[in-house]
Amino acid sequence: MPKILSWDTLNKPPNGPAFIIGGSPSVLDEPLHLLSGHRVYLCNKSWKALEMGLLEKANGLCYTGLSSYEEHIDEMNQYGLANIRKFYSDLIVTGVKRSTFKVKGDPKEEVFVFPKRVAQKDGSKNLKNNLYLPSRIEDGIGKTGSVTLDMAVICYLMGFRNIYLLGMDLDYTAAQYYFFEGNSWDRKVSEPTLRLGIHTCMCNLAKAMGAKGVSLKNISLGYNPELYAEHTDLTINTDTLQNVLGGYIKPKSIGVIHGDFYPLNYHDTDQIGNARKKCDKLIVSCAKESMVRVMEHVRFVDGAIYSATEQQAVDNITTQYPNDNIRLFYRDGTFTVFKHGDATQKSKQYRQ
Repeated sequence: MPKILSWDTLNKPPNGPAFIIGGSPSVLDEPLHLLSGHRVYLCNKSWKALEMGLLEKANGLCYTGLSSYEEHIDEMNQYGLANIRKFYSDLIVTGVKRSTFKVKGDPKEEVFVFPKRVAQKDGSKNLKNNLYLPSRIEDGIGKTGSVTLDMAVICYLMGFRNIYLLGMDLDYTAAQYYFFEGNSWDRKVSEPTLRLGIHTCMCNLAKAMGAKGVSLKNISLGYNPELYAEHTDLTINTDTLQNVLGGYIKPKSIGVIHGDFYPLNYHDTDQIGNARKKCDKLIVSCAKESMVRVMEHVRFVDGAIYSATEQQAVDNITTQYPNDNIRLFYRDGTFTVFKHGDATQKSKQYRQ
């Protein structure tokens, strides 16, 4: 069983911001290398950013829901996350169904437990209707509707004055819900809609923190306030990671595979799987427009577009990712690199 730590032992963080990362698809487009040396906190399965090499390290991992924890704990143990401090709710640690935590939790783990159960039933602590903000951890996190917002409250209580949300797109209408390859349970619990309730909680939390002199911003590239403008007047300040931290933005490798993919066969899926290992993001270009929606749901595909020709595919991706390198993958196991998205400047072919 993991070691339960007292909140009194949690050291006050150094001066500087806190960055909280959720699991939305836009994480793949973020210049996460800029976070090196900063305080980073992961939520639920966003620890996959470590496994995928998108992040070098993290300062904490937060889980609120018992179901999420139970579903992911085997993968967490397999990858190895014992060295990262955990922030778990009492729903996981002290609930009547805490046997998973006791049996499968790594004994080398150190865990801070935050109260959630009582706050869930207290209407005055529901951020949908109130500007609730605890003054101490014992008061309870409140009902935020999101583990990412739970971590934001914890960062506030830790003493951070500037808190930034990444990977919180709040848009589940697209084909891809996460930046990682979710399992059947992850997909099952993600209804393809907007998240108006969570959006309300997020904006109210930002307002409550602002009244205390603390800044909470959503800097996710995938967050589009216009999607919510017709439903609510509530807003939150936005920015980008590049603007917040500055610095050189390292070009990403955007993979492209062009084909008709009909009928889809094992040669296609093998090529897709191999290509995804060689790039930061993989876009499939379909010669048949009717296949776009199909390919969006194929494993290891991060996005799909329609392009009549291979060159048009490169041109389209170059326009979409002007500052990144494009890798065009072929069936024979080679790929051509277009440096910094310049569709006219090819480098030599490489064998996979």
